[in-house]
Amino acid sequence: EVREYERRDEGVGTFLPTIADPEAHRDKHFIDLSTLESKRLGNRKKNGGRRKNKKKRSKSDEKNNEDEDDSEEDAKDELDPNFTSKAWVRDSIEGKERLVAVAKLRNMITMDVLSQADAEGIPKNKLPKAGKWFEASWFSSGQLLLPPEAQKFREISVSTEIFFVLSCAPKSLEVTIAETTFQLSKGSHFFVPPDNEYELKNLSKEKEARLLFCLVRSDNGTREENDTEQE
Repeated sequence: EVREYERRDEGVGTFLPTIADPEAHRDKHFIDLSTLESKRLGNRKKNGGRRKNKKKRSKSDEKNNEDEDDSEEDAKDELDPNFTSKAWVRDSIEGKERLVAVAKLRNMITMDVLSQADAEGIPKNKLPKAGKWFEASWFSSGQLLLPPEAQKFREISVSTEIFFVLSCAPKSLEVTIAETTFQLSKGSHFFVPPDNEYELKNLSKEKEARLLFCLVRSDNGTREENDTEQE
């Protein structure tokens, strides 16, 4: 006599061998192993997908939290009454130590509308604004803001002008240097050599373009005593 054995998911361990009874209700006493395996694989994929989505959400939440923390820290810095911008540094020309402003907070700048000969009749909210953190005889640095659809009209550079695009809509900052035009995005970097014409346009109708700049003069010359010493 030959007896057929099958497995079920009851008893000791994962499965327990039992004799197959043709007259029994198979759906109550036995289990189809292929069906069970398919269900397990399906559950595993489903759980994996949920874990993955949760991981993505947590990364996004972490980034938002980091941004919020940074904003809070920036706000604290802006209000810090003990912040000092000056340090004793060695002057390479005079060979002496000087007390010089070498660090500035974000709020230590005054943004003014740029004076442009070709800007007559243009509303103020469509004109570029600029301000400087540092001003010395050999360099100056600051920030340039182009509102939506604003334009910094063509002018000739008197020094090496270096720009970094801090923020703008994708490919919306149109930069023309001499006769060549570029469309730049956030994170782009460019410079204008001395004695060259250049022009800047913000092509976006909604987002402003914000740039950091540094003007480097080729001739150091004689530095004035108050260079970079202002608060």
